[in-house]
Amino acid sequence: MVVIAMRERRTSHTVGYAFLFGEHMLATPLPALVLLPGLDGTGKLFAEFVKALDPGIHTVVVAYPPDQALGYEELYALVIGVLDKLPREQRFVLLGESFSGPLAIRIAARAPPGLDGLILSASFAANPFPWLAWARPLAAYLPVKSLPRWLRAPLMWGSLSPDRAPSQMERAMSGVSAAAVRRRIAALLAVDETSALERVATPMLLLRARDDRVIPKGATRRILKILPQAELIEIDGPHLLLQTRPRECAAAVLRFLNRALKR
Repeated sequence: MVVIAMRERRTSHTVGYAFLFGEHMLATPLPALVLLPGLDGTGKLFAEFVKALDPGIHTVVVAYPPDQALGYEELYALVIGVLDKLPREQRFVLLGESFSGPLAIRIAARAPPGLDGLILSASFAANPFPWLAWARPLAAYLPVKSLPRWLRAPLMWGSLSPDRAPSQMERAMSGVSAAAVRRRIAALLAVDETSALERVATPMLLLRARDDRVIPKGATRRILKILPQAELIEIDGPHLLLQTRPRECAAAVLRFLNRALKR
């Protein structure tokens, strides 16, 4: 079952999506913000970013099953099922963080009813490490649950001190099976949604972390080469930009939502 969390006027809860959309979510004038999570898939890491948003914005956080090894195909069907439950008159903007960027692009290319915009945060359209495509079969053997914190800290949080790096990532990843994480890594090493990107007609915002040590800058350049009209905002911060710079990201997203409202 898909589990999502919705926040409205600074309240939040997590429920099954059919219950939430069927009985609680009402259409609002502002576009809702549908958030697709990074590699952890839990959606828990969006907490500070959601808190920094305007309290009048509906946010729908989609969480992926933590114990199922699903690739982009299965997750695509899962997210489409969530979007189909939105109120018919509700406008929305889709935000894909990191791993979920290709998924968000594929959905935006389909132009589902109500879609007003696409936002990618520290993300990519195709395998951001093409020189590692050969390693995809080895993803099944990666020690994804045992990487030392001293290695994760500078990559994810931009902190050279493991003790200063927040523990949100550890808490989020603790409930996700190693098989699920490995399947997602294998999927991103094979993904290529550049043809879908060419069909995206909705306005797009790219949030890029200037100090990103995970996703190369070339991944953003490749997106802009296909969609030069996309808006690019660079923010000082590490890969987990929404978590480490929530206020700056929230301000950029709010401006984008307001422009979507006026269109």
